[in-house]
Amino acid sequence: MRWCVRYSARCRCRDVAGSLPPSLLRQVRTLALRGRRATDALLGGEVRSVFRGTGMEFTDVRPYAEGDDVRHLDWNLLARTGHPYIKLYTETRELTVLLVVDRSASTGIGDPEPKSARAIEVAALLALVALQQQDRVGLLAFADEVGPVIPPGRGHRHTFGLVSRLFDLEPSGKETDLAGALRSTGALLKRRSLVVILSDFLAADWETPLKGLSARHEVTAIALEDARESRLPRSGWVTLAGVERGRRVLFDAGDSKARHRAEAAIARTRTARSASLAAAGVREVIVDTAGDYLPALRAAFGTGRGGRR
Repeated sequence: MRWCVRYSARCRCRDVAGSLPPSLLRQVRTLALRGRRATDALLGGEVRSVFRGTGMEFTDVRPYAEGDDVRHLDWNLLARTGHPYIKLYTETRELTVLLVVDRSASTGIGDPEPKSARAIEVAALLALVALQQQDRVGLLAFADEVGPVIPPGRGHRHTFGLVSRLFDLEPSGKETDLAGALRSTGALLKRRSLVVILSDFLAADWETPLKGLSARHEVTAIALEDARESRLPRSGWVTLAGVERGRRVLFDAGDSKARHRAEAAIARTRTARSASLAAAGVREVIVDTAGDYLPALRAAFGTGRGGRR
């Protein structure tokens, strides 16, 4: 899939929308940005509706009645008046989507295209899905520092401006401060939102801030992988380079035991990542630098999973 806006700075297109191929725009209609968690709206003492990922807004209170769920009690009002009241909520159909995109140096590798290109392309596609659904969408990119940041907004001008900014992103930095990006995400979002993190998760100490973010928002992790990281060459000497810290190691790929140890270490890293995401209540979607990523996106965000049709 080739976009004339791909990779950014080297290809400036005035009309981003006109630059996107019809095949991509057709894929937008097969996706729906909805979360997994169903929220029960208790209105008038009964469950009025169950819907996915849309959130609730407090609107009013009414006196407590036998059988009401005590979790909806307004404890502050009870303390002031001495009488129990139940909070009333209305369904908030507008969704706020924040795309958290890793632009660290480690995303600059990959074959046949770098992880960064996949992240940008997938993020752009999801931004267009949000536009189709008339939802708010924002961007928070990060490497060793957070930025650029585009607060959530809606409309064609906002969304295509965000897409254009996406294609201006370039891998950079000597660290990956995913933990800082997650904390910044929590500070930016004032209401329950859908957070989509696009990263290779090659960073430290992100598990705790992710759990905190997931407790308040619906979070999906799109894990970027490159096959060359897990399947090393079968012969010859290979130079393994750490793109962020610059460390280089000469590796004998012809040594089957050494190769298997290296591949097993990568497998353990990925297994630990998946376990940490699951423990945080985060859905994981794996996107490889090779092959078609759309089946994975459809499995996660397909319209059959409760999204708008």
